[in-house]
Amino acid sequence: MNVIRLILLAIEEHPEPDIDGYLSVDGVEDGILLHHQHLLMQAGYITAFEARDANSRYGFMLQNATLTWDGHEFIATIRDPEVWRKTMSHAAKVGGWSVSILSELAKGYIKSKASEIGIPMGF
Repeated sequence: MNVIRLILLAIEEHPEPDIDGYLSVDGVEDGILLHHQHLLMQAGYITAFEARDANSRYGFMLQNATLTWDGHEFIATIRDPEVWRKTMSHAAKVGGWSVSILSELAKGYIKSKASEIGIPMGF
């Protein structure tokens, strides 16, 4: 799940792709990066252009990745390192989770923090 967060943060931080249009994330191998970008595309969090690349060991690469509305919403929820840490901590206690569950856990944490400082969140 950390890779997904890193990818979304990288896309958000660099809305204009590199000259070649490929995304790179420090510390993440190309195959893992490509696989998780595909998952994010399937989930509707990013869009990207699939480019055939005979020189790539995968046969293709994804170029010009951008966040969708849902991608912006998700990264806005988990951007803060403390929110992410708490979310992952709670998710580990549950034992199994999906991206949508992580999003709900993060939102719940944010709502509880807002309630603690006197901001009613309607729950």
